[in-house]
Amino acid sequence: MRSCHIIFADVSYTYPGSVNPAVEKLSLNLKSGWSAFAGANGCGKTTALKLACSLLKPESGSVVSTGSAVYCPQRTEHPPEFLEDFTLDWSREVIALRKTLRLEDDWPGRWNTLSQGERKRLQIAVALWRKPVVLALDEPLNHLDTKGRDFILRAMEEFTGCGLLVTHDRQAMDDICSSTVLFRPDSISFYRSGYSLAFQEEKRQRELLVKRRLEAKENYLRKKRDARHKMLKARTIQAHSTGNRVSFKDICKYNLDGASRVDGIVQKAGQRSREAAGKAERARRHMESITYRKVHRSGIDLEGERSGRNYLLDLPEGSFRTGSRTVKLPELVITPKSRIALTGLNGSGKSTLLRHLFPRMNCPSDKLIWIPQEISSEESSRCLETALKLSGEELGAVMTLVRRLGSDPERLLDSAVPSPGESRKLLLALGLSSNPWLVVMDEPTNHMDLPSIQCLESALRDFTGGLLLVSHDRAFLNAVTVMEWRISGNRLEILYSELTGVQKGQHEPCDQRSSSR
Repeated sequence: MRSCHIIFADVSYTYPGSVNPAVEKLSLNLKSGWSAFAGANGCGKTTALKLACSLLKPESGSVVSTGSAVYCPQRTEHPPEFLEDFTLDWSREVIALRKTLRLEDDWPGRWNTLSQGERKRLQIAVALWRKPVVLALDEPLNHLDTKGRDFILRAMEEFTGCGLLVTHDRQAMDDICSSTVLFRPDSISFYRSGYSLAFQEEKRQRELLVKRRLEAKENYLRKKRDARHKMLKARTIQAHSTGNRVSFKDICKYNLDGASRVDGIVQKAGQRSREAAGKAERARRHMESITYRKVHRSGIDLEGERSGRNYLLDLPEGSFRTGSRTVKLPELVITPKSRIALTGLNGSGKSTLLRHLFPRMNCPSDKLIWIPQEISSEESSRCLETALKLSGEELGAVMTLVRRLGSDPERLLDSAVPSPGESRKLLLALGLSSNPWLVVMDEPTNHMDLPSIQCLESALRDFTGGLLLVSHDRAFLNAVTVMEWRISGNRLEILYSELTGVQKGQHEPCDQRSSSR
């Protein structure tokens, strides 16, 4: 492994036109091997990668590395720089790289017809071919089937420089990363371990910090309480004294004014004791409230409705073209209550099939949420502009949904171009305003952080309309769908299965017309 490092020294950066900094006072010293950058969407991970690769210049502080740096972006709409040079290189080393990533010879020449997963493998191949000292990969495992994921992880393991990885794949972070940087809204922490151990250590340290704060608060209140008790005891003793004052017995016997004084002292003692106990309880509740950092409220209800139409899609047998192949289709039906998973390997034609179905849907455009696999930066900007043109009440409703999906509305509205994960959430939130009949999402979990995925899964499970989802995340599909369309080779097969994520009887399969096939 090459000896290399990259040092962030008190680095801050704010995007032009933004009020809040994307990264503030970041200090890290990263060495050879892979480091995972983990945290919620919009917390500054991508910005940190771009700062590391000199694509952004810090407003303050400095970034120093021992050699060249290459950034591999999340989006794949454009071919990577130096793709042509890579195509012409047939050295033994490059042939081995092509073999590791299972690249086809014709891929560089047909970028526009490649699947997103194939583009990602080719994009990373070019980045590795450039032999950087620092390699920053931003969500490299999006769009990939199981085999494609394994190919990329194998290529990453062979990289000997300083690797920076942004991903929401917990297993990959544990398997390949020797250190983890956890990004939070209020701070950034570094751990010399994979993600799971780092998360456990983070939790342990926060619990320890809260325990120490609670103990300190309790000690402070105990000392004040003890001091009050001593003072009250002294006053009571003074009231009971037989010296220059009338005794307590005599006060009671002759019913002198002193009796009221003693009662007052006793009552005040009880009142102060109760106040001290109340303060202690309020302090305890306060400390418990900060046991973990404040997070945005999660949980979102997808406001939808079930269409009164018999079918939202009724397509006779046919075929469609994907690349140089023709895929045969059986009769395809989507009813108002269908919950369909569209599956297949990278390059099998899943996204192409969705584009084939779109104009054939029996569903008004305002009743259909259609979220593509990749959202370009231009589309992200237009999506944000659409949101900003809404009335105050409408924008508030949309931002509430964005917040419940785990993103900070203030940071999102302050950005010039939302991140891919934030764009996906915003597009979904905008579509919900029309009470949709059908939700179609191509790789819905791509670019989303883990809490957001869990939140989306829960919401789609309770959605009353129809679903058509493309994903390689089997656990996610198991939780929200009951039927599978699988593209295998040159044909599409319709499968039914008892999927573990849905209780029996909770969602019915398509009607008898489709289930009889």
